[in-house]
Amino acid sequence: MSWLRVLPVLFAVTAIGCEKRSLEPDGGTGMIGSGTGGGTGTGTGSGAGSGTGGPSSDDARPDIPTIPVPNPNKCGNGLIEPGEDCDDANRAPGDGCSAICQAECFESCGWCGGTGPCGGPSCGDFRLESGETCEDGNSDSGDGCSSACAIEPGWRCLSLGQPCTPICGDGRVIGRETCDDGNTMAGDGCNEICLLEPSSSRCGNGVLEGAEECDFGPANNDDIYNGCRTTCRYGSRCGDGVLDPLEYCDLGAGRNVAGYGDTGGCAPSCTLPSYCGDAQPDVEHGEQCDLGANNGQTGYPCTRTCKICVDC
Repeated sequence: MSWLRVLPVLFAVTAIGCEKRSLEPDGGTGMIGSGTGGGTGTGTGSGAGSGTGGPSSDDARPDIPTIPVPNPNKCGNGLIEPGEDCDDANRAPGDGCSAICQAECFESCGWCGGTGPCGGPSCGDFRLESGETCEDGNSDSGDGCSSACAIEPGWRCLSLGQPCTPICGDGRVIGRETCDDGNTMAGDGCNEICLLEPSSSRCGNGVLEGAEECDFGPANNDDIYNGCRTTCRYGSRCGDGVLDPLEYCDLGAGRNVAGYGDTGGCAPSCTLPSYCGDAQPDVEHGEQCDLGANNGQTGYPCTRTCKICVDC
């Protein structure tokens, strides 16, 4: 699953009066806390004052836009008007388009704007969830990722939905390995990909062998992002513990397992977990709307707890 954490600002609109009453009797009054603030601004001259600065570089989350919305009474007329993500000619929730014409998001499906939910969590469903340290798309043991989606000893499981690979040099002979003498040097009877010597097998012959993660033959290249390197290991990718381009976070293999509202963790797609206030309505977590920084503001039909307010 990989949702965009920030929806684009669409159009500025004129705010309308809104009495903040949730559609649920006990909507609550909680709110997501702000990130680390920046320094205090100062000014000079007549009428100068001080104010709180914006988020600093230490803020745990990127800036969330204020999401403008149109008059909610126009949502449901079948026309996509300024400020609307969608308009399916109704105001029914759970069908991909909310009662205030926002595209609804379904975590179990991995998308926004379609219908859901897509089924509950289980090992082998190609989704790395809480309690799982690997996910290779099946529930078999003995292939590096157990039937409980836990990394088995002697294996590396970096890529979501992809097979695990043996760790050459750890002294264990597993998977495609035919030897493991505790090192990755060739010429000592066990070569660099843990195959017995003498052998014509080697990294770069285009055949997946031994402890190789990949082997594209002449196409192996150390200069490409997320490709197969000349060491027959994948390049930079989510799960390698290195913050790469397009990643918000990466805690390493088996550690990107944060779920909804976990502000200190990292999601399996190396993005920040969704939460109320991220400008995306996460339907499966009870959100009816999410206007980002405009949640709970006068004139906007969404409370601080991501519930659609009435009498707007």
